[in-house]
Amino acid sequence: MNVPFVTTVAFADHAGKTANLQYGVSAGNENEARSELERRFMSQELYKFSILEIRRATTSEAASLNLPAGSIKLMN
Repeated sequence: MNVPFVTTVAFADHAGKTANLQYGVSAGNENEARSELERRFMSQELYKFSILEIRRATTSEAASLNLPAGSIKLMN
């Protein structure tokens, strides 16, 4: 069963500046959410990122995300 997770990912540019973005991820557990994010970023040749946080979405976050199984959505 997939549940929604909220993740915070830091991306770095060539100058060393970082931007933190939040993604909603539908996955079976935190490890699957992490693996899916890593797989998708690497397939787009995005390598300078760090996953800072993975947590289960609150009820209101889950309702607003409305994620189908196995999907990812940019939140901000």
